Amino acid sequence: MEEIILSRIDKTENTLFYEFHVTENLERFFSGKSFQIQYPDNIEMIPDSIASIPFVCSVLPIVWLTDSVLTVSELDESFYNCIPEVKNGYENMYSETTFLGKIKVEKIIRCDRAQESNKCAMFYSGGVDSVHTLINHIEEKPTLLTIWGSDITFDNQKGWNNLYRALKEVSDRYKLDLKTIHSSFRVFDSERELDKTFSESLKDGWWHGVKHGIALLGHAAPYAYLHNLEKIYIASSNCPEDGKVRCASNPAIDNKVKFANCQVFHDGFECNRQKKIKNIVHYSDKTNDYPPLHVCWETQTGDNCCKCEKCYRTIVGIIAEGGEPELYGFKQYKHEMKDMQQVVLRGLNKNLVLQWKPIRNALSRNKDMVKNNMFWKDIRWILKADFDHPETIRIVIPLSAGIRPWLSQFAFYQRLHNLKEKIK
Repeated sequence: MEEIILSRIDKTENTLFYEFHVTENLERFFSGKSFQIQYPDNIEMIPDSIASIPFVCSVLPIVWLTDSVLTVSELDESFYNCIPEVKNGYENMYSETTFLGKIKVEKIIRCDRAQESNKCAMFYSGGVDSVHTLINHIEEKPTLLTIWGSDITFDNQKGWNNLYRALKEVSDRYKLDLKTIHSSFRVFDSERELDKTFSESLKDGWWHGVKHGIALLGHAAPYAYLHNLEKIYIASSNCPEDGKVRCASNPAIDNKVKFANCQVFHDGFECNRQKKIKNIVHYSDKTNDYPPLHVCWETQTGDNCCKCEKCYRTIVGIIAEGGEPELYGFKQYKHEMKDMQQVVLRGLNKNLVLQWKPIRNALSRNKDMVKNNMFWKDIRWILKADFDHPETIRIVIPLSAGIRPWLSQFAFYQRLHNLKEKIK
């Protein structure tokens, strides 16, 4: 069998550095770059049995899907015991895929510590999901954990600074601790090669489908141990009405993860994204408090571009609930609404359809109110869109773009074009 060996963990002040070796047939799944994690505190006193967890979480899916062996010197007992349950969550999600492999641990160590009751943390990115979890648990005063190296790349200092300012605004507003974990976990393996090898059988990409949930959670283990945390929240990305969605962050996986005395909770799974937006707007109306949202995938600047599908999805979702997007961090959206329909329909796929149907329902429910919005003419098409049959939705091309591209979307035009070619 192929093997991944965690040979040494170097702990220097606030940094974990992992030395590991892989057998020849697994080398293509790793980039050759180092795996290191910088924590906000000195971590030299953390035992290797806890310090191993971020590495183990990041490579377990590779071990399972290549039927390999992961060898580790020592591991926390609570985490070791939860691994079969986590694996079972993946197996149920990907029922047509075989998850094999095994983990060999020389010493399994019980790492229980005296907890501080109700002391907790949550992963916070500033997106709709994490803001919803924050307002749900604001009374618990959670520490906000954010990972530089997840959405903002490991070496993008400028983009991180911009995002951090927005996150710091939230932590200051609610008098919460904000802690940054700086990690190279997305560059030490080769996501490109893993996608190429497994995306067809998994029917999903590596990051979204198998890695991001458990890999993010693993990063919290050293911090949770150091600060005696009782629980960690991670916000849901999906909900039951989405059906059987393949996603690495899922309650059937996340809720099984434990380390030392700390339990992970997958939060907000009962709400779809539009319901979360509704709850956020309701919270803002009640408290006169508008938490900034960071949702954009298209920019590495840390800001919302206000002109990608996800920005538009959030902007329209806020408008549908009677909110003002500018108050939530969409500073330039008023200049971009004219292109909204074309951008959304151009990028529509079967997964995004699930996200737009609840927005349409909210617009229908609140139509009398939303009709007074200055952008009603730009969003009213959503009420007539048949998101159950997205292939029937046509992109409206303005006359300034020429009539030929507009006509080309109709079948009769293509037949005329083919006939013309035959006559030639």
